[in-house]
Amino acid sequence: MTDEKVYRETARKGTIEGDLYIENGRVEAEEDKLIVTGVIRCERDCELVGNIEASELFSNRGDITIRGSVKAGLIDLRHGRLEVTGSVEVNELRVSKSLSVDEDLIALKIRVGGSINVIGNVNAERARVGGSLKVEHDAKIDNLNVGGSCRVEGKVTSKLIDVGGSFKAGEVESEEIDSGGSFTTYGPVSLESIRVGGTVKVGGGAIRRRIEVGGTFKSKEHLEFGDISVGGTVKLEGGGKGEIIDIGGTLSAEEKLSFTKLDVGGTVKLYGGGMGEELIVGGTMKCRGDLVISDHVKVGGKIAVDGDLSAKSIRVGGKLEADKVVAEQYIETNILYTRNGAKATRIEIERRGKVRGPLIGDIITIKDRASVEDIYADRIQLRRGCRAGNLYGNVIWIDTGCDVDSVTYTDELRVDASVRIRRGSQKSEELPEPPI
Repeated sequence: MTDEKVYRETARKGTIEGDLYIENGRVEAEEDKLIVTGVIRCERDCELVGNIEASELFSNRGDITIRGSVKAGLIDLRHGRLEVTGSVEVNELRVSKSLSVDEDLIALKIRVGGSINVIGNVNAERARVGGSLKVEHDAKIDNLNVGGSCRVEGKVTSKLIDVGGSFKAGEVESEEIDSGGSFTTYGPVSLESIRVGGTVKVGGGAIRRRIEVGGTFKSKEHLEFGDISVGGTVKLEGGGKGEIIDIGGTLSAEEKLSFTKLDVGGTVKLYGGGMGEELIVGGTMKCRGDLVISDHVKVGGKIAVDGDLSAKSIRVGGKLEADKVVAEQYIETNILYTRNGAKATRIEIERRGKVRGPLIGDIITIKDRASVEDIYADRIQLRRGCRAGNLYGNVIWIDTGCDVDSVTYTDELRVDASVRIRRGSQKSEELPEPPI
């Protein structure tokens, strides 16, 4: 074995059986290929021209420029930058400052203190980048950790992605993602879970387990997901299907949204209808299309459904509007406007409430000074000062100061002397069929 040295000069080399020492020099490969069986050791700024093969490439200080491709077991630049105009194939790559590769980068382990810029593809088991990572094509990295920003124009395939700043990619397939800033993909995603401190924008796809976002979340296409927790706003332009949805601000879905539980502190807008087990909205809700809930609906403000609403139970603090409302157990609200009526085992209208459309149920209670239209029920109670249309019930109680169009009953009628029944009351063997 013979070691060779290049000191502040330009030299041509072919195959070296040993080590190559370069200090502030330039080495040109004979016939475009330099093979070093040992270690290439560089001091200060060095340049290698041609395709390089070595067991190791080492530099204690200074930058290295390779005008070609490089293949080595280890590349270690302790105080410098590495620039490669071709491709890099290495078991382990350590660069203290920045790395630039014009073609593909293939490695088992990558550790760069500054930034990485790769024009081709990246394939690695593990990559740790202190600054930013930019890849013009695809990146397949099992474990990716970036302190700054990460941008991949093509597809990212990974098991774990941890980015301190922003992340942007074409498509992403990963098990777990953690980003302190923002996360953006222009194509679909296939993820297990994602946690982002700022904003998320995806092109649809699937996030199977959990989504945690501190700011806003947006999906351009249909998204299937597990649980989602967002502090701000969520916009699902292609609709979606999920499990538990917990949002502090607002939710909007342009297409149909299916869920297990929806809990939103602010407003909800569903433009393609909705289907789920439980719905809780602190503010207001608007739904274009039918809204089908198998369990409970609870809305603090107003809910407007341009279609039918059905649930086990419905409680609305303000106003409820729909073509038709059906609840297995009860409906409780202040203002209830329907085109075709509302039906439940028990219906309760709060004080000074207003109802448009018929009410159908077993027990219907209209509290003080409310205004309603026709009622069909087993038991009807109108409290003080109510205005009602036609009442059809087995047992009907009407309190002081009420004004009613007509009364038809089968068993019992209790009416205060001050009550006005415009077209009188009648006892009947049977009641007319309700409209729904």
